[in-house]
Amino acid sequence: MTDTDVERRQGTVPLAARPTPWLLLAAVTVVVVPLQTATRPLQDIDLYWHLLVGQEIIDGTAVGEAGRGWSFAPVPDTWVSTQWLSEVLFAWMHSGWGFTSFVVFRAVTTIIALGVLAAVTLHRRPPRAAVWPFALAGLALAMTAQDRSQQFTYLLAPLVGWWAVRLWHDGRLPRWWVVLPLVVLWSNLHGGWLILPMALGLAALARLVDQGLRDRRAWGALLFALLCPLAAAVAPSGFANAFAALRFSESTGAIGEWGKVEVWNWQSSALIGMTLLVVVAWARGRVRPSRGEIILALGLIAFGFQAWRSLTPAVLLLAPLVVGILARALGESDPVPTPVRHPMRRVLVTAAVVGAVLALGAAATQTPVVDPKIPVALLTRVADNPDPQRVLNTYNVAGPLLWFGGGPPHVTVGIDGRADRYGGAYIDSYTDGLVNARPGWEAQLDELAPTAAVLRVDEALAGVLVAQRDWVEVTREGRTVLLRAPGSTGWTP
Repeated sequence: MTDTDVERRQGTVPLAARPTPWLLLAAVTVVVVPLQTATRPLQDIDLYWHLLVGQEIIDGTAVGEAGRGWSFAPVPDTWVSTQWLSEVLFAWMHSGWGFTSFVVFRAVTTIIALGVLAAVTLHRRPPRAAVWPFALAGLALAMTAQDRSQQFTYLLAPLVGWWAVRLWHDGRLPRWWVVLPLVVLWSNLHGGWLILPMALGLAALARLVDQGLRDRRAWGALLFALLCPLAAAVAPSGFANAFAALRFSESTGAIGEWGKVEVWNWQSSALIGMTLLVVVAWARGRVRPSRGEIILALGLIAFGFQAWRSLTPAVLLLAPLVVGILARALGESDPVPTPVRHPMRRVLVTAAVVGAVLALGAAATQTPVVDPKIPVALLTRVADNPDPQRVLNTYNVAGPLLWFGGGPPHVTVGIDGRADRYGGAYIDSYTDGLVNARPGWEAQLDELAPTAAVLRVDEALAGVLVAQRDWVEVTREGRTVLLRAPGSTGWTP
């Protein structure tokens, strides 16, 4: 019998070493989160045009030429994909297993993200301090996991957060021969690679504040962060890939996911919860936080509130840092010097296995697969018309329209999800001016010269096209209406 067993029988085991029910919260998280992400239909409207890009590349089109000729918008058609590797992967998945493969992809990447998150928040860390950041990060994953390339950023963000904590606290840098090749791969999968130099830069600044300007590790980390854009430039679009985020930031005023976060919104609840944990721990803790810790934590929180799409990456980056903040406030060792094996850890592992198996089973049998809100039957009417169509479309239907409407060049659109291709001026004039039939819409309509329109029934343009331009309704499905221009042929009754 070990000393710990004797202490347990006598009721003298220290609190941090006792079997703790707190891990039950983590056990619930690893079951509920994968199941929640595996039981939803495909909801990312951009998935469909990403598929088309990937299919063009697989069919032999050069990466720099994929996506050309999809739109009749009067803007330069010089767009080059910055996430072509994801698009090729998606096209390969669809060709082999259909749309169900994307539900499975969403479930698998969420499970992996939870595994990485557990490694940096639960392994050898005090359970009372660890379970809350872990559960909040799991909540963020459950709310935002989608069938899109951003999943790759979600599974890497906890690791980046851990690297930032180790740099700030211990002066430990990840190996350059690991990070720079990772940035090359990551930047061709998704633009979220930017969180890596951002987090390293914040951690380096935090360390300089705490350790002084002569700290060589901090300056080395800043140099490291500056090398990341050079690694991201190893892409078909070259240096433009490293600065793609600037093009997006200039082009996305009308796009919801790039909008400012509303504090009192259920979607921001995970970041609000993480922020409250930090504030309460600082206020109640016996040891005051260092200035560097304040800079690092508040910097990551500010990043999360900068845009809706930044919420989940910020929560995942914060999780390993917040564990340490809570551990200090609770007076517990972090990391745990001698981990104690106890039943709750076995319960957690069992729950993780059960959650993964159930989620993968649910994903493979998900019905329906395509979101019922997408007007597939209506869009198929466009594909059935033998004549090529120039379709004036509402922004959010562009991806499904390009896919289900027969694909380019049979169908071309007025706008699609490639915000960095169109630019902010055109997006605003199209989505705000034309679609809302504001003064000047007639001139823009005549310039675009569409033969059909796919709009929401509550959009002003749908009404004025019929009332003032003699357009004819072909069909409607849900909140979407298909209109044809006067004299347009090939439409079946």
